[in-house]
Order: sequence, then structure tokens, then C-alpha cells
Amino acid sequence: MPPIAKDRIERAARIYASNHDAGSALGIAPGSFSRLCRRYGIETPQARKRRQRSDVKLKIKN
Repeated sequence: MPPIAKDRIERAARIYASNHDAGSALGIAPGSFSRLCRRYGIETPQARKRRQRSDVKLKIKN
């Protein structure tokens, strides 16, 4: 796998709605995209969705 700059990974994680789409945009597999995000401490689109759903559930309970 060719090295991918951290800023490109951050941008893809912000722009795309899924790990699959972000990985495809960078030309890598979704699992590789997730692994790179973990390595650099970047929140993946999947993790962002999970966090947003949990935030909404907390607002509903309060």
C-alpha cells in the first residue's frame, strides 16, 4: 500500500458518509482505511455515526 498523508485521511473521514466510500476514494480497502484512522487517532465515518446516534438517544432521555 502506498503511503497516504494524514491530511488526506482526515479529509476523507470528514467528507464521506461511510468507511467504504472513504476507502474507495483513497484507493484502499475499507478495513485499511479504518486501520489508518486508528493509527492516526482519526474518527471514522462509522464511529461518527455511532456517536451521533448515541448523542440523540441521550437528548431524548433528558
